[in-house]
Amino acid sequence: MKKQLALILAAAMTIPLFAGCGSAAGSSSAPAASAAPSSSEAASGTSEKKTYTFKYAELNPDGHIMDECADKFAELVKEKSDGRITIEVFPAGQLGDEKTAYQSVQMGGGAVDMTRGNTNSLVDFGVKKLSLFGLPFIFRDREHLWNVLNSEIGDEFLKEPQEVGTGMVGLFYLDEGSRNFFTVKNKPVSSIDDFKGMKLRVPTTDLMSETVAALGIQSTPISFSELYSALQAGTVDGAEQPHSGYFSNKFYEVAPNYILTGHTYSPSIILMSEQVWNALDEEDQAIIKEASKETEAWNKENIEKLDADLLEQIKAAGANVIEVPDKTPYIEATKSVVDKYIVGLEDYYQKIVSM
Repeated sequence: MKKQLALILAAAMTIPLFAGCGSAAGSSSAPAASAAPSSSEAASGTSEKKTYTFKYAELNPDGHIMDECADKFAELVKEKSDGRITIEVFPAGQLGDEKTAYQSVQMGGGAVDMTRGNTNSLVDFGVKKLSLFGLPFIFRDREHLWNVLNSEIGDEFLKEPQEVGTGMVGLFYLDEGSRNFFTVKNKPVSSIDDFKGMKLRVPTTDLMSETVAALGIQSTPISFSELYSALQAGTVDGAEQPHSGYFSNKFYEVAPNYILTGHTYSPSIILMSEQVWNALDEEDQAIIKEASKETEAWNKENIEKLDADLLEQIKAAGANVIEVPDKTPYIEATKSVVDKYIVGLEDYYQKIVSM
């Protein structure tokens, strides 16, 4: 269910932050209830299965592939729980930016119980192994990506947020596509040298900032919700997104040069508040896990065709799509970043690139 921002803010202001699961109904450890016991239950004194309503944060707009995956996940969870577990999806950054969503999930849910994160943005939250997925050019293509995600390494890395004490539980991965640079009209790009001195908006993580710095680019921190206007005003020369983000946010209108660098292929990871997760019994946790796997499979099955269709739509919208047949200069330029971030994780890195 999609809510309007005004309603969300009003509701959020009335929900205090507690140490327990803020969205579970009928749980003795939950300070806030999303549904009261039925009259028959109260009269008989019997204990029935608990009901829950969880809030899921998504940065991208309604209709984006990541939003559609969230909707699919919510649909599967509701179906498998016979309607007891409801997931309300809030797209377009209605529940805050990525960092705000992480922090809300860490604090025990209520305001945000689940969020889609990017593996490279979790570096700043003490996650190390998952950061390998955000390294420039670590994945050769989509097949390589999914080979890794569906391997023992993928399973191990999914558990890392909980194991290192972030207060978040990794549920499943999503493929949004490789990320590409785009620039405003008067900043065309024909080679790697054209990027030098440009100001680009990238996710505010050390890994991404260092990656673009290695290409001679100055990273400029701007909220994603303000990026379109920043491009329009000339505050930044460009940014980077996968096909889905570039097209659905209509960045081609203000930054028509779309350069297919594929510099990062960092998968998304769906995270749930650990306190909320621990408030669920084993049966409900199993429902969440089963829906997670099925959503991941649905994403894998649909993303490739969607990516191809999106690229055609991007071209039809008038964007100047620039192919990069030889990525060697980009790979060589960012090698120092890779060398820095694999320290202590060399064995994992070698296993990933050799798959």
